Amino acid sequence: TDPSVVTRITNVTSTGFDLKVDRADNLTDPVSIDVSVIAIDEGVYTVASDGVKMEAVKYTSTVTGRKSGWTGESRSYQNSYTTPVVVGQVMSANGSEWSAFWSMGSSRTAPVDASNLNVGKHVAEDPNTTRADETIGYIVIEQGSGTINGVAYEAALGADTVRGVDDSATPYTYSLSGGLSSVSAAAVSISGMDGNNGAWGVLAGNPAFTTTSIGMYALEDQVGDNERAHTTAQMSYIVFE
Repeated sequence: TDPSVVTRITNVTSTGFDLKVDRADNLTDPVSIDVSVIAIDEGVYTVASDGVKMEAVKYTSTVTGRKSGWTGESRSYQNSYTTPVVVGQVMSANGSEWSAFWSMGSSRTAPVDASNLNVGKHVAEDPNTTRADETIGYIVIEQGSGTINGVAYEAALGADTVRGVDDSATPYTYSLSGGLSSVSAAAVSISGMDGNNGAWGVLAGNPAFTTTSIGMYALEDQVGDNERAHTTAQMSYIVFE
């Protein structure tokens, strides 16, 4: 029942950041929703030194993807991965207009893979396609489960089964099998863009994630029209104990 929204953060420092949600439907009435936050120090992590193969990266995005113009920015991995899981966020608010994180592999419809990593921001069906340069932050982690500084996690690239809010009254779910004894936070991001209208991943459900499953939608904007049906999409996710 909530309108389409995008999380926006700015003023990121070592001690905190500012966060809000922006509507993606041309209206301005405030919307209150629960938001899950994961913060990781920027840098490269290895199994030998840190117990996990992972990297957390920031860069300035100068390209904006959109309906019928799905362009990402090629990035190089700093580790080598077999099945990379990528989640991310637009980490600045240099412009007043919303945008959402996305990633792709060798083509618009392909998820990231061991050889192909393209990330960036997009505006879906918004006819206003001009955006300021923004800071993008993304995390790459090898698919699987383990611990980071004693905190258990599970990360994976899910199946191509997640659709839009108009397609199902109940969220689409992925099963978790990493043996988490509790859950505290999760992140989900779309990987590949099967639908030309564009979408982004959002957590959904009450609760949105448990020790055995994580719920989500591929959320479309409501700028050009009100409908939010979407073809099946793949999501990358990380869940922490």
